[in-house]
Amino acid sequence: MEANYYISKGQKVVGPCSLDDLFSYLAYGSMRDSDLVRREGSTEWTPLRSLEEFQSTDPATARDITTRRRTARYRDYTKVPENRRGSVILMRLIVGFFLFPPLLWKGAICVFQDRIYSGKTDAKGYLLCWPRWIEPVVSGMLVLNGLLCASLVWWVWKEATPIARELAAFFSTGITDLQDWLGK
Repeated sequence: MEANYYISKGQKVVGPCSLDDLFSYLAYGSMRDSDLVRREGSTEWTPLRSLEEFQSTDPATARDITTRRRTARYRDYTKVPENRRGSVILMRLIVGFFLFPPLLWKGAICVFQDRIYSGKTDAKGYLLCWPRWIEPVVSGMLVLNGLLCASLVWWVWKEATPIARELAAFFSTGITDLQDWLGK
């Protein structure tokens, strides 16, 4: 029979919980390894990291469990917020790169701040997230887009400056001619 545990969170006691529940709470950030826990039937509160059940696990696994962040997992793509859908973000990145840079920036913000979900599922039925190697690709897109925009501005400035000077000269002579005509 599996032991039950109680968790002390501030002034509240939560429980009974199984060992799997404790691992899940730790993995998703609901509790820290320094929170106090006691076994059912015991009166002594100990920090979670001091439990022998956590000492017997592989140190790399325990470290991974305690450093994971809380994440939402989805099974239905229609329930994923729009800013986290792979198809929406991909459209923003492509259209933004070629036509309208603010869309690229908006898509990049989503990639760097959130997990982006694709429509594919894993073996357990949860939607898959974009891999982390996407972030350097998006960074490269931002740099390349910035260089292209700067080159375009430089080229327009180089080509437009002589035309602007000619227009300014035309209007200044036109204004003086108009003033002469009105003055006579």
